[in-house]
Amino acid sequence: MRLDLNLLEVFCSVYEEGSFSKTAQKLRLSQQTISGHIKNLEDYLGARLFDRLPRKVTPTRAGEILYRRGRAILNEKEGAIQELKKFLNGFEGSLTISASTIPGEYLMPQVIASFLKLFPAVTIKLNISDSKAVSDDVLNGKVELGFAGAKREAVGSEFIHFASDELALVAPNNDEWRGIETISLDDLLTKPMIVREAGSGTRLAFEKTVGRASSEFNVVGYFGSTGAIKEAIRAGLGLSVISGLAVRSEIESGIFKVINIEGLGPLRRDFFVVLNKHLTLSPIAEEFLSFVLNQSANDENAINRAMLKRTLRNTL
Repeated sequence: MRLDLNLLEVFCSVYEEGSFSKTAQKLRLSQQTISGHIKNLEDYLGARLFDRLPRKVTPTRAGEILYRRGRAILNEKEGAIQELKKFLNGFEGSLTISASTIPGEYLMPQVIASFLKLFPAVTIKLNISDSKAVSDDVLNGKVELGFAGAKREAVGSEFIHFASDELALVAPNNDEWRGIETISLDDLLTKPMIVREAGSGTRLAFEKTVGRASSEFNVVGYFGSTGAIKEAIRAGLGLSVISGLAVRSEIESGIFKVINIEGLGPLRRDFFVVLNKHLTLSPIAEEFLSFVLNQSANDENAINRAMLKRTLRNTL
């Protein structure tokens, strides 16, 4: 038996999916075949790669080591194929990127749609999570590019500013809040608040600006998505600090209103491209990043081309 690329592909897929059955569906193989490949690989290496739990599998330490190296090998293989196709004027292939909620839901879809008009033979998969998970995905080699709303400094990570947004304290435009334009921070501490999960860039940016942890507020709910928070505000559950991009239409239509916090100016937050310094970008990833670079800077939330171009030149 040899440690060939097909076995690595199966192993890495099980690692990423956390399931034999999901991997079987993804690779269009039987679950028995997937289990057999993993067992053969474990026998060959003389080490257990996964712990089998009732509903999922989790990697062992040996599995984590093999994934880090194996994913890098598969990325190199894909890059070689892409580069050859590009050389032969047949630019095609796939690219997986990770993005945190706001850039993933409100910025990247437009960019991807425009990119695919130029390169229709390319397939892009967009994973959406929080900023911490995005940085981890890039650092672990699971994806080549990430787009996050917060810097998670780690050895090997590179962050490039590419867009900006303003956070807003948002309330339902109902009888209770219709006549209120400003609130003090002390009063805000007593009001029911809805906040994002611990890894959220929005939450981190707000806590940094006001100098207080979310736990100091009267938190009535921790929600894992911006959409869920918007629905909670609409239902009158409480207030929330949320991306201006995410609530633009609700504010314009009068469903929500913005409440100013006394003593605080605009609550600015930045978005960053996340790169792994130790990995060479594939041709498609380079092309996508260059496309992001060349997007129009006319919109207030579009990419800051000059800054990205200058940094990109030094990075790549």
